[in-house]
Amino acid sequence: MIATLLQLLPVFVYFALGLLLKRQGLADRSHADFLLRFVFFVTLPLLILNSVSRLELNANTALLPIANVMVNLVCLGAGLLLIRLRQLPRPQAGAVVVNTSITNNAYMFPFVLAVYGQAGFAEAVLYDFGNAVMMATLVYALAFRYSDQAHDRWTMLLRIARSPLIWALTLSVILALNGWRLPPLVVDVITPMANMTGPLILVALGIFFSLQFKQLPLALAITAIRMVLGLAAGVSIATLFGFEGLAYKAVVLCSAAPIGFNALTYCSLARLDTELGASAVSVSILAGMIYIPFLIHLLG
Repeated sequence: MIATLLQLLPVFVYFALGLLLKRQGLADRSHADFLLRFVFFVTLPLLILNSVSRLELNANTALLPIANVMVNLVCLGAGLLLIRLRQLPRPQAGAVVVNTSITNNAYMFPFVLAVYGQAGFAEAVLYDFGNAVMMATLVYALAFRYSDQAHDRWTMLLRIARSPLIWALTLSVILALNGWRLPPLVVDVITPMANMTGPLILVALGIFFSLQFKQLPLALAITAIRMVLGLAAGVSIATLFGFEGLAYKAVVLCSAAPIGFNALTYCSLARLDTELGASAVSVSILAGMIYIPFLIHLLG
């Protein structure tokens, strides 16, 4: 366990740096928003291009996005059951739906990179593709089903289609399928920028993090569905699909990921219970920092 914690030491240091910057008044949510946008539009696409293009794609890698969708559907089903048992009003019910069905795989990328390197990261990115598709379709529709706000069904689909992550992943898969490699000069230029992804995500998470929890019992229930039930579903589905090695570890780890930040975006757009959503996200981030290292240790 000590060896695992030492491997993950940079993860905790960068997260603590974000907390310190916020505490000292040197950074606020707007700075964290900029860092995450910079990651989304620049460093993460470059990291995907540099990593996934080197993969040897096979039947198992094609199943990774499907595995993510299945895990999310299990958590969504549990969220709907919670809504029914608690007889929640529509704003809270909508927040439960989006928070249980969106996972924050980007949160896991620094952990995966620190322990399993770019090969493990490539598997995690392919797994996350299923999350992106489900988020843009089913979860978006469900968010507004619990809302009284007007919405355009194609808006999120168009945003996803324009996403640099989707284009980077598509180009990387084309390169990998054809056995093509990026020119050495291109690799030399993009690698330093791509390697900034993990630290920037963690600093931003530290700035975002808050201990001001609202509706804590319900937020804990949502977190348990997303991270504990998600983990159990990930282990079961990874075993069912016969994943091995890094693919198995990527599926198990990312299935236990915290709630995705896009849940807050959906809560805001659909005017759902944003306080509940923010509390659930913060609780899940804190839980991840505590128990993800133990999970990595158990995976070996």
